[in-house]
This record gives sequence, structure tokens and C-alpha cells, in this order.
Amino acid sequence: MSPDSAPSSFIQGPFAPGMMMRTPRRTITDGDFSAIVNVTWESGPLHTDDVYMRDSPFRQRILGGPCLIAMAAGLTSATMYASWDAAGLDCHAALGIDEIRYVAPVFTNDTIHVEIVVLELRPTPGGSGLVGVVGDTVRKQDDRIVMTMKRSYLLKSK
Repeated sequence: MSPDSAPSSFIQGPFAPGMMMRTPRRTITDGDFSAIVNVTWESGPLHTDDVYMRDSPFRQRILGGPCLIAMAAGLTSATMYASWDAAGLDCHAALGIDEIRYVAPVFTNDTIHVEIVVLELRPTPGGSGLVGVVGDTVRKQDDRIVMTMKRSYLLKSK
């Protein structure tokens, strides 16, 4: 697909630069916390040792950054696929995650959601698809930002 052949409904439609989406919320239970720490092997004392963390500035275990990336990706999945589908697009690949910033800690029983903003939509070099770039802002129950990142996807018309 060349830049000139991108469908106008796509450019102005359900997945266009400036569009903002919000995911459902999810409370991170102790079981969720333990499961994601175990599956990612985030086994440092910051994430696994209550006694060690008691004397830290956080006073309790914190969720590891890679764990939060995985949770954010999971929370955004249904929202992103619905938006792509409504725009007549299929996601063919995740291209990368950039500019990750951990802003505040996440603890057991925090409730998070993700705000997704479509930042960019450009043709691939060969013109056979589009690269979509989104900015994610992960917030917890008090609306505090806990993480930001950008993600890129290879999208093609259905």
C-alpha cells in the first residue's frame, strides 16, 4: 500500500493519529503478582522478599518493570485488536517497544489501566503495509502514572 493509496476511512477512522483509547482496569492480586514474577524470573529481593523490602523506601515488594510491560500488553490487547479490526486492519507483527520509563512503583492490590494514544501511522518502506506507533501510559487507581512506553506494529489491510 503506498501513502497515496491508504484508505481515507483508515486515515480518519478508528485507528488514526491522535486517537485515544482506554483499557479496562485490573487489580493486581497477590496471585497475579506471584505468577508474573515467577514466569519472568524477576527473582530479585525487590520483587520477592517482604523482609528485605520492609526497610526500603517502598516498605513492600514492588512489581518488576518487565512484569509491568507484560501486564500492560495484556491489558491493551483486546482494545488494540478491536480498533484495528474496526479500521479494516490486521496486525502482522509487533515491531518494538521503545522509550520505556518507570515512573512510580506498583504493589500488590494496585489497580491499573492503560491509556493508548495513536502517535503515528506511516507506510512501510515497500508500501505493502503500515507501521502504527502508539504511546502507552499506565496509571493506577489514584490516576498516578506508573509507566510510559511506545510500541510499534506492522499493520496490513484485511
